[in-house]
Amino acid sequence: MRLNDSAIEWGDVILLPSKPSDKVRFTVNASFELEPTLGNGEALYSSETCVEELVGGTYLITFPPRELGIAAPHPSLLITLGRWYSNTLAVAPSSDDSNLDSEGSSLFVRETNLGQEALVRYYSDYQREDLENAVQYFECARRNCPLTHPCYAATLVNLANAKLMSYRIHPRSTNLDELIRLYQEALNLRRPRHPDRPVTLLQLARALLLRYEQQECTESVADEIEKLMAEEVFSEDTHERRAADLVLDTLKRCRVVNSGSLVKLNELLRKLEGNAMPPDGYFDKPQRLINISTTLWKRYEKLGNLGDLDRLLVTNEEALRLLPRRHPDRLPCLRTLSAVLWRLFEIHGDLDYLRQSILLSDEALQFALEGHPEHRYWVINSTSHLAEMSERLGDIAFEASEYDESMAQYSQAIESLSSLVTHKSRGCLLGVTLES
Repeated sequence: MRLNDSAIEWGDVILLPSKPSDKVRFTVNASFELEPTLGNGEALYSSETCVEELVGGTYLITFPPRELGIAAPHPSLLITLGRWYSNTLAVAPSSDDSNLDSEGSSLFVRETNLGQEALVRYYSDYQREDLENAVQYFECARRNCPLTHPCYAATLVNLANAKLMSYRIHPRSTNLDELIRLYQEALNLRRPRHPDRPVTLLQLARALLLRYEQQECTESVADEIEKLMAEEVFSEDTHERRAADLVLDTLKRCRVVNSGSLVKLNELLRKLEGNAMPPDGYFDKPQRLINISTTLWKRYEKLGNLGDLDRLLVTNEEALRLLPRRHPDRLPCLRTLSAVLWRLFEIHGDLDYLRQSILLSDEALQFALEGHPEHRYWVINSTSHLAEMSERLGDIAFEASEYDESMAQYSQAIESLSSLVTHKSRGCLLGVTLES
């Protein structure tokens, strides 16, 4: 944790400023490296208060949720007030800060911390400039870190993670093979039995899976992923085990969908749906829903079963509900859901499906900006759907105007007929009177 600009270990004493009005900012940092830790780590949550609010004996700080991933429980920090009879220090030292002091003077540590701060700003405002700055800071940290330094692998992973994030948002901005090479180099440095090797292996497998999905599904890449997953024995009931299973499930989904085999599609769907689905807050639920959705869509294309369309609608809507508004995984969900809504519109002719599809295209274009490989697809999608809506609304307006015109003519005819009948009736009565 950090108090203002000073690092504090869990359980350390926090020395507060003397003025009640002084502001105190708490930030929780976490490092994904177990050995050694580079810099402050990633800033996950922040909260600010003033000293006078902390003097009640104990104080519970609840950190606001952040869109760093899937919805997570709200973290909190319980502070217990004590008395300290020295005002020589602003913040109590941690139990072991020698490593922090020795690293603090290193340029690559400062660059790493600046990169993490840029990522925090990006997660807050989603400005592409912040992400680009993070990549540059991590690149500087890698260049300035000696090759023999124990933190060199961490600089490689930080840079690869930022580049992977940039690639998923704007694929043409980053070389996928380059970031895969960075993960591979870090894995080579973290030899077997290194505590950070399992996570690095999973990161490399995830990047290879992305290349397999987006670059013609080369089977040699799939074989490499399977080899990596077989190399490490992950403990049961751990995040690493679930992440590894999800990588293998996604790889199998890609292979089966590409094969086009109906038998394999049905078998895979039974397996994917038979897996115990995690609760909403669990990190991998959206990807599991995406795997089911992609397989269902392929089966619908083969069989045309309307029941699959209804299930696709529910599955994709649930995945979008779980994903943060600016998460890159929303784009494939939006694409599948848009296709489902269009097909339902073609079948039922309900304009509400078309309206929803147009809204999805608008959201997708916020992700797929000009230069993005899917930008042209979504522009064409949006334009054609808007044209269809205009044509349908035009037909409805024309039919309505024809109806109104017919009703007006009918009313005029009734009035004319009424006048004629009245006139003839009067003529008959007049004739009768004269004759009498």
